[in-house]
Amino acid sequence: MSEDRPQRRPRGSGFDDIDRRIIEVLARDGRAQSTAIGEELGLSGNLVANRIRAMDAGGLMRVVAVSDFRIHGYRMVARIRLMISGRPPMDVARELAAREDVLSVHITSGRYPVSCLYAFRNAREMIEAVRQATADLAGVEDVDVELINNVYRYVPAVGPLGV
Repeated sequence: MSEDRPQRRPRGSGFDDIDRRIIEVLARDGRAQSTAIGEELGLSGNLVANRIRAMDAGGLMRVVAVSDFRIHGYRMVARIRLMISGRPPMDVARELAAREDVLSVHITSGRYPVSCLYAFRNAREMIEAVRQATADLAGVEDVDVELINNVYRYVPAVGPLGV
């Protein structure tokens, strides 16, 4: 066996450079075939397929489809921040996370501890979402809305891995 030939990653070990390179290719094209990834990276298709299966089985990686909100007619993105009193912000965040129209919910520091990201087709939908947040959620004391005018970069796959 050649010394410069990529070895299988030992079970239970963390990411190595090969894994990161495979994920970089998958981040560009989640449907890329193992053989095509291998050709690009100078690896065998079998090695790439084994690495992908191992990362997936180990919970280290997953390939998901992300839909572009603009394709579905959404023309506005806004962050709605909520000031909470009389109940834990986590309870409000969980209630919001259960709603279908909310893209993401975050607990933050500062005056507005709950922050939600929404996409809207028009201003009327945005106004209705703000109204619902204030009327339907117990403990909402104040609401702050930030309309996101331009999205210069949207990479949902960004994480602490630095890939």
